[in-house]
Amino acid sequence: MVYVRLCSSNRKADRELIAELKRTAEGKSFDEQVLPDRTISDLDFNAAAACFERHRKLVEKDMESLRLVARYQGHLVPTVGGMLLFGKDRELIFPDAWIQCGRFIGKDKAAIFDHIEIHEHLPVAVQRVIEFLKKHAMRGADFSELKRRDVWSIPLTILREAVVNAVVHADYSQRGAPIRVAFFDDRIEIENPGILLPGLTVEDMLQGISRIRNHVIARVFRELDLIE
Repeated sequence: MVYVRLCSSNRKADRELIAELKRTAEGKSFDEQVLPDRTISDLDFNAAAACFERHRKLVEKDMESLRLVARYQGHLVPTVGGMLLFGKDRELIFPDAWIQCGRFIGKDKAAIFDHIEIHEHLPVAVQRVIEFLKKHAMRGADFSELKRRDVWSIPLTILREAVVNAVVHADYSQRGAPIRVAFFDDRIEIENPGILLPGLTVEDMLQGISRIRNHVIARVFRELDLIE
């Protein structure tokens, strides 16, 4: 049996966690793995090009340099990251790769006021989450300068970063839960599947130390200026 240390307790490692430990030891990420039973036509190139259009013109050979596809037995096939980002039928393979948003009345989940399910491509999904949060936030105006400036009751810049981090660092090998965003009267909670990467502690995170779980997704998000 394999056990891992989580805070002050030990946890028996399941099959998915053992696989992640092995990938970490090999210096690989889950989203770099290939999907040999899929073809490059399973990726939506037009959707990828639309996401990149404000940054550069995407051409098909970029799909390989971005690691959206990789060579397997002499031909190109999608990677896990490519399918998660721009797969035409992503949720057939990764049924939990979507985002659930809810606005609750009060400080718990006893009464829900509004909710949406976001199934769009991951770079677009981030913006849809922010739109949902803005829908339920209060907006004021700052006229201290020459032009009006909207002032929101929630810290949108910080929340965008938190949502991006949740998407980039989710453990998509896990089954059973999507990414969840819950808006309460006094807080906003963002949850993603997975535990801390092996060797990373809460104390490390508080000191600004980070490690990338999904290299392909992070690379694309960085090129889209969603992360630094």
